Amino acid sequence: MRRGKLIGLGVGPGDPELLTVKAARLLETAQVVAFVAAAGRSSRARETAGAYLRPGTRELVAVLPAGADAAATSRAYGQLATGIVGELGQGHDVVFLSEGDPLLYGSFAYLLERLGSRFECLVVPGIPSFVAAAAAAAWPIALRDQAVALLPASLPPRRMEAILKDVDRVVLLRVGRNLAKLRQALAAARMGRGALLVEGLGTAAQRIRPLEEASEETVGPLAVVLAARLPVGSGERSG
Repeated sequence: MRRGKLIGLGVGPGDPELLTVKAARLLETAQVVAFVAAAGRSSRARETAGAYLRPGTRELVAVLPAGADAAATSRAYGQLATGIVGELGQGHDVVFLSEGDPLLYGSFAYLLERLGSRFECLVVPGIPSFVAAAAAAAWPIALRDQAVALLPASLPPRRMEAILKDVDRVVLLRVGRNLAKLRQALAAARMGRGALLVEGLGTAAQRIRPLEEASEETVGPLAVVLAARLPVGSGERSG
């Protein structure tokens, strides 16, 4: 009996029109989809893919409790993996929905660790949030021989500041509650002035503004900060 294929499918930053043609085709024919959702909240990946799913598509969901620790997260993924294995064993392909790209800070990596050596896997890339953010802001990610860093905003301050010293431009993901730390690290690296905060990608609430105008301490977890080093003598003082 044929065993099913595990498909990690990137749905992009939240705009259904930014799915690839291949992703849309696979969603339209999917028998089973799987995704992760926080307790009490809908899955953004599922919402983005929803327009392409046919009625009757089975759904497997891993619900992550609020404030879940590593153990709770592992249990949730373990339960999801068990459900996926059951479907694959019956010959059903399972499409796992990932925000952005499946292999860029994506939860699909946890399933690859568990199932990648046992079942055939296919990865369908998606547009990462930072690429969509740069496009929305008309902000070049890199020019000529510039060095670019892609960092989670949750990095410890000293490690972040050390990395920023060696690059020309930076994209910061998972901003959330890290705004104050980001402002300090970017100022120390002469990247604070001109930095942009992009929020609500792919939604009606999409917003782009200078980081220095964001006085709040917390923004949405999917917000992106784009920053570039100012030339010496530009007037920005380091921290």
